[in-house]
Amino acid sequence: MIKLQSQLPAAGNAYILFGFEAIQARPNLDPYSGTLRVNDETGQVQLSDVSIKHHVRRGLKAYAKDENLPHAAETVFYEKEDDAAKPCSLKLRLQRIRAAAGIAKPNKKDALNNTVDLPLFGYVQAEQGDNFNVTNAVNTLFRPATFHRCEIYWLGRNNAFSTLDKKNDRVKDSAGSATVDSLEYGFFLSLWEVNLNMLRINAAGNKVINWENGGAGKWIEALVNGMWLAYSNERYPSFTQRSQFAQFVLGWLPDGELSYENPADLYDRLDKKLLKRHGDAVAELGRLLPEFLGGWGCRNENVFVKHQSAKFPVALPGAGA
Repeated sequence: MIKLQSQLPAAGNAYILFGFEAIQARPNLDPYSGTLRVNDETGQVQLSDVSIKHHVRRGLKAYAKDENLPHAAETVFYEKEDDAAKPCSLKLRLQRIRAAAGIAKPNKKDALNNTVDLPLFGYVQAEQGDNFNVTNAVNTLFRPATFHRCEIYWLGRNNAFSTLDKKNDRVKDSAGSATVDSLEYGFFLSLWEVNLNMLRINAAGNKVINWENGGAGKWIEALVNGMWLAYSNERYPSFTQRSQFAQFVLGWLPDGELSYENPADLYDRLDKKLLKRHGDAVAELGRLLPEFLGGWGCRNENVFVKHQSAKFPVALPGAGA
């Protein structure tokens, strides 16, 4: 389990840079085209913030279970299906959370105060006569993306069974076949901003993680563990997510002026834009990250969390991983 190395204040902004790689995968397809989200000019693959938060929520649920938090099975609000894989409505979700928390008298803040994702990522409940909104405390500052050009293959696929043409009772020649795009290799960088004051407001009445017992530190600890678990032990088994792997997570409290540089713009500093292997990406990040992190006010003295995989030997600011 990842532990924070220092206490956090209850105001100001904290920043987290999360790096992970995808190998022969199809992360976060465009819902309209069914293809990878690719910058046509640079060849960088992008993700939506909704996609990465969806995965982190799964990691948060695993963290709640590992830490024996109260009613851990119901600590993530946004779940589209129940345990029986049936669609889950807003009403049903609220019922399950209230039942798990032993709530007899419903209140608008029940979901906020009895889950771990809503104080972090916010909440919008827009129903006639029952509106309730919570501002995000944690946001991805920019669209998560690879910092390099990616190689994408178009691969043919065949299903196990073909289908019959109903008109003549013959097997269709192309039935069960499709051509899909596949990302061969990509190293993604995702920069998160945490508004600590908003987190304090959102989490003040939470029954799962008590603000009085650790404050912002316990919440950020849950967040970074949720990130790591979602891209390691708790990866989803689908083709889109199973071959994505966490590489590093780094959190700091900056001081001074910040560059506000998008991690995706590291692309401009690459001599060789197309990177095909893990070793090449690690070597380039070892060269590029010191200046990038310096621009974001990240120094040895203000890093509050650092965790790296054994395959990511880049020297990062802060105490030992």
